[in-house]
Amino acid sequence: SSGINAEYGQHYFKQINLRMRRKALQITLQGIKRINMSFCPFDRYAGTGEVREYYNAVIHPMVRKSNPECEINIAVKHDNSEPKIHLEYSDGDERSYNPRRMSIQQIREEIHAETRRKLAEQNIPLDYGVQWRY
Repeated sequence: SSGINAEYGQHYFKQINLRMRRKALQITLQGIKRINMSFCPFDRYAGTGEVREYYNAVIHPMVRKSNPECEINIAVKHDNSEPKIHLEYSDGDERSYNPRRMSIQQIREEIHAETRRKLAEQNIPLDYGVQWRY
């Protein structure tokens, strides 16, 4: 019976890996110069999980390939400050997102829409850092 559980475990982790890869394909760092994230792990309100999830998404190797020069910083504070995701684009524009007021999906969608808009203005094709093989 241990063989069946081991096979199931391998299959389960493969599925999780595939889901993470699909989520990573939806994010691009193209056009982003710097990402600063901060959170307090002892904060009793919502929002710290969203910062951690976004951090894990942007440090994925497939996402990093889309812009290796993008600087990603995370600050773990111990002052009960609000969690924050702050982006600085290549054109100097800056945006801040508060995970307490927005879900991670809303934050990702807004960042993606803004990135697509900025790249379209500059006539730069969107690149997710993935080499497609057909």
